[in-house]
Amino acid sequence: MSQNVKIEEEARQVRAALPGYIEVRAMAAAALAAAAADLGQELAERDSRDLASAVVDAIYQAAELRGIAFACDVADMEVAANERWLLPRAREEAKAGDPTARRVLGDLERYAEGAEKIRDELVERLARVGREWLAKRPAAVVPLSAPAEPAEARAAA
Repeated sequence: MSQNVKIEEEARQVRAALPGYIEVRAMAAAALAAAAADLGQELAERDSRDLASAVVDAIYQAAELRGIAFACDVADMEVAANERWLLPRAREEAKAGDPTARRVLGDLERYAEGAEKIRDELVERLARVGREWLAKRPAAVVPLSAPAEPAEARAAA
């Protein structure tokens, strides 16, 4: 088994093991229910599910955007490397009359154009998904101040 086939298989296994959105929500609901129980609070199943959904929704799309931004960074580095090292040298060699360099130059330029196209598509996706996220991003949560007296004392009065 070649190294590339091994790496592809490992990556496929990692992707298959990653929890999906629904599984993440279920894990969050279970964690919230356990935390509430540890604190002596009772959360109805629907309440813990709703709270988990809100928490996961707040985190999930931001994490997705972070992944797209990372892919954009990698694509930017690839495009920059092509423009800085790959293409100038190939163009110089082709201009100098190297027959192999002339034959290969077109393929290298198509490769570089493909990398730029992928980069542009990633940037477009980041902008589109980012606009949606920014438009529906919830306002910051501000903690409520503690009541001046406990509720039991007010009820007794």
